[in-house]
Amino acid sequence: MIPPCNLSEVLEHTAANSLVLASNLEKFTAQEHIEYVMLDQHGMPKEFDSGSFNYVYWIEQQNGGGVSREYRTPVKGSHAFRASGQDIGQAAMALIFNPDLQTDYEMKCEGMDKRNGQLDWVVHFQQRRDRPNRTARIWVDDVAYPGMLKGRAWISKENFQVIHLETNLMGDIPAIWLQELAVSVDYALVRAPSGNLGVWLPNSVVTYWKFDDRRMILVHSFADFQLFAIETKEKIQEPKEP
Repeated sequence: MIPPCNLSEVLEHTAANSLVLASNLEKFTAQEHIEYVMLDQHGMPKEFDSGSFNYVYWIEQQNGGGVSREYRTPVKGSHAFRASGQDIGQAAMALIFNPDLQTDYEMKCEGMDKRNGQLDWVVHFQQRRDRPNRTARIWVDDVAYPGMLKGRAWISKENFQVIHLETNLMGDIPAIWLQELAVSVDYALVRAPSGNLGVWLPNSVVTYWKFDDRRMILVHSFADFQLFAIETKEKIQEPKEP
């Protein structure tokens, strides 16, 4: 018999894991592969490209809060393209469960679901209109446009890690003709070369953008992780910015 969902307990443990995730995001580099396609208003492919990059994530402190930064350098034989720098911060979506950010959302447990052979709690979240928007900002020509989010997270019943998260905008942003933005993120356990320690990190991200006259889909996948400063006997190294 499956026990009932204790939302406060789920959120408490997930919040603790979110703090660890925030730290882990700055302790790795990876090779990121991006597949991109643009569709016209009739759904026909209009533009496509792909590339592989050396990837580093960083949290920059600004005005008492953290801002996601991502650095991508094309690997040998690959190239940057117009949309390769469009998605910034989606890999860190699980940080909405950070203790400081949880209160920005209404959250409720919708029960349990079996995903990839394991049982997960499914938690629905939605931005509260009486709270400041501190999660999603879309930058266009150096101007930030806030977006309110809603979605669901699949949280492991075993260890309270966010395994999968899906979110989208609660409304359009007319100033930039953005009608929809949907994000799907998967997280997985990545082990250090010694195998003695593992950390949870983003494994793949899919984003869907819909504007008045076009739609864009970007698929990000991560591999060849290099972890920094996770074992006390190892020399601490700082990731180098490209």
